[in-house]
Amino acid sequence: MRACILVASAQKKDTSSTSGMQSTTATSTLFPRRIAEVVPERMAAMTTAILARDFASFAKLTMRDSNSFHAVCLDTYPPIFYMNDISRAAVRLVERVNAAAGRTVCAYTYDAGPNTVIYYLEADTSAVLPAVRAALSKGTEGYNGLPSTTTKVEIPENLREVLSHGIQRVILTKVGDGPQATQESVLDARGFP
Repeated sequence: MRACILVASAQKKDTSSTSGMQSTTATSTLFPRRIAEVVPERMAAMTTAILARDFASFAKLTMRDSNSFHAVCLDTYPPIFYMNDISRAAVRLVERVNAAAGRTVCAYTYDAGPNTVIYYLEADTSAVLPAVRAALSKGTEGYNGLPSTTTKVEIPENLREVLSHGIQRVILTKVGDGPQATQESVLDARGFP
């Protein structure tokens, strides 16, 4: 599995994750149902999708859970806005990529911030990354790391404008082999560099 991270903002958030969670637990009427029903059901379905290596199910669950999280944020009083217009444009781009492919080849997700994480399988790189590149400005940091092949995804000018002006950086990464023990350290025995 691969990830393409679209950095819309590296600035400090208006509402920190900790204070946001405190406000949400105190005021959101959606939060208790999310915790009691939605999350446990999604965790079970996600486990099944991962064990079956069913990317389409994994992707749909990932996107729906991200949407649910942000719905709870909006239900908080006062509402919390982690996503912005750039984030929503990236959601539309992912929807267009999947529609052009005729199947779910990528998924978006957001934590407590506006930056988009797009998951996709290595085999679907050519369906995903050229569309991302086509939506961004040539001056975007990381732009040259994206494949320059053409895309069949139609990107409306208004969507391209929001993304090309809003995305500051692209980071490409992948799932690794997991934790590995090492004897190397950046600190000495006393805890100093």
